[in-house]
Amino acid sequence: MDSKQLIIIGAMFAGLLALKWVLGNLTGGGGKKENTATAKTFPYGLRDAFLSPAEISFFHVLKGVLGPEHYLVAKVRLEDLFYVRQPHRNRNARNLIAQKHVDFVICDAGSMQPLLGVELDDASHNKPENVDRDRFVERVFGAAELPLMRVKAARGYVPGEISERIREIIGKEVQPPPLPATTA
Repeated sequence: MDSKQLIIIGAMFAGLLALKWVLGNLTGGGGKKENTATAKTFPYGLRDAFLSPAEISFFHVLKGVLGPEHYLVAKVRLEDLFYVRQPHRNRNARNLIAQKHVDFVICDAGSMQPLLGVELDDASHNKPENVDRDRFVERVFGAAELPLMRVKAARGYVPGEISERIREIIGKEVQPPPLPATTA
């Protein structure tokens, strides 16, 4: 190989290194230790918070009032709860529920049969677009004959009141789990 060919090969190698560096910085790979092949080809990352602080607080209240016969599930897509009747005649109906979720679903622990949907309503539910969404969700629950309980977001909750509301809706006594025995 003569010197001209070596210069061309060297310039190509340097260009490839520069391109790799630029692409790494454009895709967020600069300085982060992650599987760069996956990060460049699969554009997903973990959210900082799965539930909002209000949802976390209410999740623990619900968990505290439910007994072992109930199981609590968070952020359930409507499409996972409901099916579309006559899908060939109702093509758009699936799209209407595919991107919506309910905050919580209380299920029978043995069968995982949904018993009650629970929506935690914060101030955002007063916006006109969310009022329409809430009405639609209520209609979906009603059409499928699954009860939906709406709870206004608050700084605190009275567990007995939440338990009573659940009992009134699903018609079963809601017993909190027994307290662990203490050793004296």
